[in-house]
Amino acid sequence: MSGKNEPATEDLLATTPPATNANGKKRWFGRGIYGSKDVPIRALDTCIVLMIVAAIVLTVFNANLGGFTITFNTAMRDVTVAAQKVKHGEQIAQPETPLRPGYTLVGWAPAEDSTTPWEFSTPVQGDMTLYALWQPAQMLVKLDLAGGQLNGSSTAPDLTVTYGEPYGNLPTPEKAGAHFAGWVYSGNTITAQTTVQATGEHQLTAVWQ
Repeated sequence: MSGKNEPATEDLLATTPPATNANGKKRWFGRGIYGSKDVPIRALDTCIVLMIVAAIVLTVFNANLGGFTITFNTAMRDVTVAAQKVKHGEQIAQPETPLRPGYTLVGWAPAEDSTTPWEFSTPVQGDMTLYALWQPAQMLVKLDLAGGQLNGSSTAPDLTVTYGEPYGNLPTPEKAGAHFAGWVYSGNTITAQTTVQATGEHQLTAVWQ
């Protein structure tokens, strides 16, 4: 053990010269992120900060000046609804209802697999697509007894049917001296099992033999 006073660790660190490279030159910069090329650390940090600030400014600019893009998917190839530009925090304007024969629009969903309609009073937070929610339309069917009677009346009450579903139970009228042969619509025989193909109110006519 030497009797001389050993220099403190802090003094050694303070007097240690900068590291040198193979050429004997001092290295004041750390290794960059682009392979073996040295990049000044402070300059690299400055670039990263500037990129982050630029991204934030661009996002704010787009949200408040450019706005978010709202598109509408009608589920129909030949029917489109115009896209909207909406600023951050504002609301989407409910578009005009597109027409789809045989169906009724019940709302717009924020996801393709969702059945919950979007509330148009909800503030917008980003780009989005709204998907049309359709359900088969219900429609009136009138019955023409063609001279027959139903329950003693010359008229029959209207029926309500659903597009794409069977007509269901149909009444059987009577006519003196004739046999009821069924119902027809647009030249086609309609039975309880016939699928509704008409897209609006229509009339079935009794056939007698």
